[in-house]
Amino acid sequence: YAASRVLPRQVREDLSVLYAFCRVVDDCADTADTDRAQADALLNEIEAGLDGRSRRSPVVESFRRLAVNHAVPLDHARELIAGVRSDMGHVRFSTSSQLIQYAYRVASTVGLMMCRVLDVHPDGDAFAIDLGIGMQLTNIARDVAEDARNDRIYLPAEWVDHDVLLSAIRDGKRASAGELSVADAIERLLTLADNYYESAELGMHYLPPRVRGGIRSAAWNYRAIGSIIRRKPQAALARRASTRSAGKLMRTGAALWASVLESLPLGPADRHDRELHTPLLPLGVVPGRLQATQGRQR
Repeated sequence: YAASRVLPRQVREDLSVLYAFCRVVDDCADTADTDRAQADALLNEIEAGLDGRSRRSPVVESFRRLAVNHAVPLDHARELIAGVRSDMGHVRFSTSSQLIQYAYRVASTVGLMMCRVLDVHPDGDAFAIDLGIGMQLTNIARDVAEDARNDRIYLPAEWVDHDVLLSAIRDGKRASAGELSVADAIERLLTLADNYYESAELGMHYLPPRVRGGIRSAAWNYRAIGSIIRRKPQAALARRASTRSAGKLMRTGAALWASVLESLPLGPADRHDRELHTPLLPLGVVPGRLQATQGRQR
């Protein structure tokens, strides 16, 4: 919200349409906690709306108009829906690659859709993917306890024993699993997130100057949540970490100033670290750039 206030009005309105669509899709995962059949039906209706087979949802219709006006590939919306479907019910990841693929589906797809709405140079897509992954990993670090209580564990089993994690949450304290503790796994998650945030920062210059400060503000404020969790990782098992209003205001101001000082010419696309996207190869994302391989634009 803080970041959105410094965006131009028309941009804010367009992003509100996109946000409303993503919110409707994401809420289906929460609905599934109590009624899986209803959640499935809601997602099916959203997919029908995307395909033009249904016009029952004003939110989906508004999003379709936005997609047409800004050439937003509907494949990104379908990938988001696939990510939410994977979130419904029992969730366990074995590897960090599965974690990154999930983050791409539920967050990077939103960033890619935003790129089209914001008229970002296509070379910036790779960095938008990274910002989405970084923010989603922060989300996961912040909500480790809450998600586990809802039978969703995103920390990979290669990092921490899931039974040990559940025990630590019940006890509200640190627990060890071989060489890795739950706190160590959370630190590893935040370090991974930092790698993606740092890459995203390199790509900020691809954003139009009028929106760069707002997006950078969102990134900096979200990354700050990780810093809070780092200071007291055990506390993250008991409650959700959040940033204070004064800190948000300071980071927003700093982000705006940094964006003013930043040089405007586009940099070379090969600045992107291609290894960051290696886990995304199974999803059709070629390291360093986006390659759409699924579905079709309607």
